[in-house]
Amino acid sequence: MQTKVGIELDSTNVSSRRVRVDSRRGWTSRAAGKQAEATAASRQVVVRASATCSPSPSPSRQQVLSTPYLRISSNPYSAVPTSPSLPTRTSNPLSRAATPTCSHSARAPGSHSYDISELPRRLGPTEPVVLWYRNDLRVDDHPGLVAAAAAVGGGGGGPSPPRPLAPVFLLDVERLSHLVFTWGGPEALSAALQRLRADLRARGSDLAVRVGSWEQQLTDVTRAVGSRAVVSEAEVELRWRLPAAASLERASATLGVSSFDWQSALWPAERFDIRYRTWQSQRGSPAEPLPAPGQLPPFPASVEPGHIPDGAQMRQLLTEAALAVYDKDSGLAEVAARVAAECALGPDAERAVRLAECPYSPLDLLRQYLGILPAGFGHGSPGTASSVSLDDDVEALRRPGVDGAPFTGLFSSAKALGTLSVRRVFKEAYVADGRPYGSVEPRRLRPPAAVAAAVAAEAADFHRALAVLDEERSVAPGVEVHFWRWRGGITDYCVAEPAQPLLGAPAVLLVHGFGAFGDQWRDNMGALAAAGFRVFAPTFPGFGRSQKAAMPYSQDLWRDFLRDFILQVVGDPVVVAGNSIGGFISTCLAADYPQLVRGLVLLNSAGPVDPAFNIEAWRAAVAAGRRAPPAAIVSAVSAALFWYLERTVPSTLKWLYPTNPEKADEWLQREILRAAGDSGAIDVFKAVWYLPPPRALNWLISEAWRGPTLVLQGALDPLNDARSRARQLGELCPNVRVQLLQAGHCPHDEVPEQVNEGLLHFIRTSVLRDERVTSPTVDAVAAAEAASSPSSGLGP
Repeated sequence: MQTKVGIELDSTNVSSRRVRVDSRRGWTSRAAGKQAEATAASRQVVVRASATCSPSPSPSRQQVLSTPYLRISSNPYSAVPTSPSLPTRTSNPLSRAATPTCSHSARAPGSHSYDISELPRRLGPTEPVVLWYRNDLRVDDHPGLVAAAAAVGGGGGGPSPPRPLAPVFLLDVERLSHLVFTWGGPEALSAALQRLRADLRARGSDLAVRVGSWEQQLTDVTRAVGSRAVVSEAEVELRWRLPAAASLERASATLGVSSFDWQSALWPAERFDIRYRTWQSQRGSPAEPLPAPGQLPPFPASVEPGHIPDGAQMRQLLTEAALAVYDKDSGLAEVAARVAAECALGPDAERAVRLAECPYSPLDLLRQYLGILPAGFGHGSPGTASSVSLDDDVEALRRPGVDGAPFTGLFSSAKALGTLSVRRVFKEAYVADGRPYGSVEPRRLRPPAAVAAAVAAEAADFHRALAVLDEERSVAPGVEVHFWRWRGGITDYCVAEPAQPLLGAPAVLLVHGFGAFGDQWRDNMGALAAAGFRVFAPTFPGFGRSQKAAMPYSQDLWRDFLRDFILQVVGDPVVVAGNSIGGFISTCLAADYPQLVRGLVLLNSAGPVDPAFNIEAWRAAVAAGRRAPPAAIVSAVSAALFWYLERTVPSTLKWLYPTNPEKADEWLQREILRAAGDSGAIDVFKAVWYLPPPRALNWLISEAWRGPTLVLQGALDPLNDARSRARQLGELCPNVRVQLLQAGHCPHDEVPEQVNEGLLHFIRTSVLRDERVTSPTVDAVAAAEAASSPSSGLGP
């Protein structure tokens, strides 16, 4: 299905423009591959990821992460690359569907992708340059802008006149539609584009804005400019990287365009280490942010700048596009409309819009937050439109135990849209403290606001470098690793696509427990995909290799993460299976958004089981608030527990895997220890003290969800009386089927074959309702358990 949406904007360029939006658009490898095939069929081009088609040899992991440093030259447009050229990043060889490969002989003439340092050498003597803005909407600390301006700006003061430079933004409403699921996202985008255009015009340039698909518009604008060189930021997220590569490849196949990638790392890649503490000790000095050019080469006269939709127009465009990807009558469409509406209203949305549309730049707002500029630093009187104060916003965003929550809340849009660079945030934190740049570690800065900003910038740089490196990470055969940015922070997820999809089958969403990560489902994903199901195993923000930003972590936040992951990544209803706290979060998801869930599977789920639970009493308790111990006590006790747990990971894991302790292997121990050492990990641990009162698990299942539910319980779980909990759930919830397994707290990893068989049997018989399917192994295990415990009262 395809749907047309449109809005009257400006007769010059986009009057009555109608944008085609593909239905059921996901960002998995399968969906991306299908989109590439559709694009090729409709436009008669072969869509390939340009990184895979690069003539460069496969780089080492250190080369993959390398970022050139720039020096300022005598050219008024500045910045000549000084580092040697680097090979283009290649795709994960395991990610066959995510990034289709191509042979060099099949490549279109002129199809090349290079590092930005190659631009001066490969640019023709009279050739202009296209600068493609995506998630980097700024002029400050922009290596791509600086290098492109230097390349076309008259050869460092030589006799040749400057050639045109065309900054462009392609408003592909489908690919930007995810912004309606963030607070004030469409309005923030509109304001960021308006500010970027003003900043470029103040320097003698402009911003061309085109509405339409990246694939078509990039080719059209490069043709109008007369350029065969496109400069853009190297992407980490699959939903940006793959279509950007496909768009560049189309421009290459059509016009012989070469692409030039840039990054803006804080520290040299050759000193990177996946262990945060090791990296911190050996990384050296941070890179200085690049100042914004004072003057830019001319904007091409052949290109009309185009119209930027205002906030209301942008919201209408992106909302229509977001909802068009779902079947109109589906449950996903209903939830998507509900979430989009919530993100357009309320104090968080109002704050995001007000800050985005205020008369001051994100950099000025950052400086006010840090105390470099005074509160109400505008030219008008306090409280007027020309005066902005963040004091009330900072106070409203404070959360117990989360010192950096105001920074995250204030600047999440700036991080997502790239209106502030990581390097600039880091530098300004030291300016606020009055210390030399990088002279102390971020947590040793004195002002709390400076600590929050510097720690956030450091973590963002670390996790982006980790994500680039993780393109080579192998979890299991047929499993790919990808990255998704949620509320400004990078998270990772594993996906396994079926070779022969089961018609009409839901996707399977696997949810890890506290302290674990998506990779722990290593021996489940492949088996479920082999049975015809699309399988996803995301890692919650705050765990594993996902970023651990300063956020008020809670069951509601992690539930919302799963909700948005289904809407934006999976794109289909799911059978959700959760372990430990992941089981409780999965149950909350099913209870609060039943339209997204077809079936629920709990593996030693956390959450209280209370036959006397009363929802009204719970609401009153939540309204009254939950008293936590003083922050100093929380910090001290958490630090002590964290220190102890870090040193007992091997023995604790084997204790949790009583039947099969060898599965608590060195890889699992190493990954848990690696994550525990990340910046912000202890703050996630501290969040336990501040969690709001939970609803009873039995009430969520039987009263709110009411759908088919399987309890696959490791009966030997040393953390609680697993048999008793399973029995209670079976007795209190008529929609629950219970099966006991000879396993501990993590049966999916300890006895994966039994869990896989139980999961598949449940999906086929209770979700798809195929009564011809049996599961003798799991049924036999359950029967044996029941026979050995005749008083357990468990069902078959």
